Amino acid sequence: MWRRLLSARPAVRPLCRSRCFASIEDVTSRELRRGSIFLHKGIYCEVRSVMAGGQGTASSSGGYHVRFRELATRKAREIKMDDKARVSVVTCDREELPVLYRDDAAGKLVLADKSFNELEVPLAQLGDAAEHIVAGAKLAVLMYDGELVKIVPPPEVADALQKDHRKARKEELQARVTAKQQLREDTAAKPRRVGADPAAGRRREKAF
Repeated sequence: MWRRLLSARPAVRPLCRSRCFASIEDVTSRELRRGSIFLHKGIYCEVRSVMAGGQGTASSSGGYHVRFRELATRKAREIKMDDKARVSVVTCDREELPVLYRDDAAGKLVLADKSFNELEVPLAQLGDAAEHIVAGAKLAVLMYDGELVKIVPPPEVADALQKDHRKARKEELQARVTAKQQLREDTAAKPRRVGADPAAGRRREKAF
C-alpha cells in the first residue's frame, strides 16, 4: 500500500483509473450558473450566486456581480465581471471513495482508492462538514487533470448541515423580531412629558 497527498496543486498521477471525462471550457460571465466551478487567479472556485450589475438585464457596462467560494480554503469572495469577460469553467471527474481514518492533528482525511492505495485530503476542504465525517463514510472526490478540486460530503451530512443552518437563521430572525417588539413596548411604557399650554396661560391673564 502506498500513500499520496491530494492538494489543490499536487504533482501526482490522475486519480481516475478508467477513461477521464474532465474538461475545461472558456465561457462568458453571463454563462456562469450557481454551482459552476471555475478558475480565478489559478484557484478553483464555486459560484454561489450571479446577479446583474445594472438595472434589469446586464449590459456591457453593468456586467455581473459573482459571489463565489474558494474551494481549497472555503473563503467567500465577490467579484464584478464585465458582460463579455471570459471565464474558464471546469468539468471534473467524480469518484466515490471511502474514508479509512481521520488525522485531526495533521488536519487531513485518509481515503482509499479502488486499488486500496491511501489518499490524503485536507479537512479544510469540507468546511463545517469536516467534524461529522467518520471512518467508513463515503466522500465524492472531484478531480481535474490529477488535481483535487472539491470534496463533497455524504448526502446525509449535507442535509443535516443545511437543516442546522436554516434553524440557526430562523432563530436569528426570531431574536431580531423579539428585540424590536421589546423596544417598541419599552418605548410605549415610558411616560411622556406634557409641555406647557400657552393658551392656558393667556386664559389665566384674561381672568385677572
